[in-house]
Amino acid sequence: MTVQYLHGIETIELDSPAGPVDTVKSNVIGLVGTAPDADPDIFPLNTPVAVFSDALKAGQLKSTGTLLDAVDAIYSQKSAVVVVVRVDDGLSMEETWSNAVGSPTGKTGIWSLLKSRPMLQVIPKLLIAPGLTSGRPTNGLMNLVIGDVGQNYVLATTTITIDAPPAGGRQATAVPQVVGGKLTGAIITDPGYGYDAIPNVTVSGAGTGATITATLGHVANPVGVAFASIVDRLRAVAFLDGPGTSYDDAVQYRQDYGSQRISIIDPGVLSWNTENSVYVQKPASAYAAGIQARIDEEKGFWYSFSNEVIQNIGGPSRPVDWMPNDRDSEANMLNSNQVTTIIHDAGYRFWGLRGTGTDPLWAQLSVRRTADMIYESLEQAERDRLDKPFSYQLLTGIQGDVNAYLRLLRSRGALIGGKCWIDQTLNTPATFASGELTVNFDLEPPACLEHLQFQAVRNPNYYTDFIETFARQVANG
Repeated sequence: MTVQYLHGIETIELDSPAGPVDTVKSNVIGLVGTAPDADPDIFPLNTPVAVFSDALKAGQLKSTGTLLDAVDAIYSQKSAVVVVVRVDDGLSMEETWSNAVGSPTGKTGIWSLLKSRPMLQVIPKLLIAPGLTSGRPTNGLMNLVIGDVGQNYVLATTTITIDAPPAGGRQATAVPQVVGGKLTGAIITDPGYGYDAIPNVTVSGAGTGATITATLGHVANPVGVAFASIVDRLRAVAFLDGPGTSYDDAVQYRQDYGSQRISIIDPGVLSWNTENSVYVQKPASAYAAGIQARIDEEKGFWYSFSNEVIQNIGGPSRPVDWMPNDRDSEANMLNSNQVTTIIHDAGYRFWGLRGTGTDPLWAQLSVRRTADMIYESLEQAERDRLDKPFSYQLLTGIQGDVNAYLRLLRSRGALIGGKCWIDQTLNTPATFASGELTVNFDLEPPACLEHLQFQAVRNPNYYTDFIETFARQVANG
């Protein structure tokens, strides 16, 4: 406010407080798949399209491909906002995978979901690609073994070239590690797939003498790997369908991932096919996303889809044995390996809480999601305070907003506790002068009850009451 001469009275309207923090929408589903017969004007390729419980619009996906089945699975749990990205159906599964993976720079395939916010004003938080994540490419590059480290190599000029596979495959790539002029290792940046023989590996550069031998085998699903690349950016979680074939295959599949925001589901489900009047196998991920979207709306984003009845299925695609007290049951063994499965107990239920991360504090998917929703909600709520001049009101307003929101979440059961403070050791005259402010807060999302233990002992003293009661009955005839 400039200082100007005035002999009189005036009123200056100041900025209003930011107001209460609104929680971001947590149950928007991001769905990637194929629909070759879909109306291209309604569902253009590599473009996020919002379907708001619109049966007519969803019907334009037509029955071929993976998308309509997935939308039906979601809606069989409850209607939800679904952001659909249609990708081209390839001539082979490998080609379809490539179309679904898309390009980070061109924002195609899965990366199209990053366009949802500017185009649709929603952010997908539950990501799925049913039918595209269960397979693992065969004969990809599993390992590179250094035979001879060579000499006189320079990291900047050293390259590793791996022979290309036959037509229909994808060439593997790797980058070198050089220490002291020696080739000490090789990092696989793309395992490729489709090799019918072990490829030759060539080391080029200033040095000489280095040799590398390749090992082939099953490698990670490229669509699942692409999801793992964007879940952190969207603060979303992705439900990936496991192979659905056996316990061993499911556990091996799970080893391809290590993200707190990736959930593996195995096996799939049996869904009734109305055209052939028979149960057929379908991916389970769309059902999981539909249930989580419903739970978010009805109970809150801090609740899990685990132990919820799956509607409109005939069972899992393969039986999984389970007893609540049996550590050696297949369901418990899958859960211990961070694989969610399907059990039968008064209906068919998803069973498993955990993502594939390694930090035990963030093992449960619901805990990860709770923190994500809080972080994003606070960032959006305080956006209006950016570019405002420092003042006591600015600092106390931000701290007050955060504390009020944390108290609200605690009263609703979304937090065990949390508080906000501004640390004077982190905020100095130099940081203020450069326009920087650090606001600290802690929080504790509620973990879900995963292990309930009853402890029981025999107590022969109860026979005393038993005998006394019997004696009184005899005495009273």
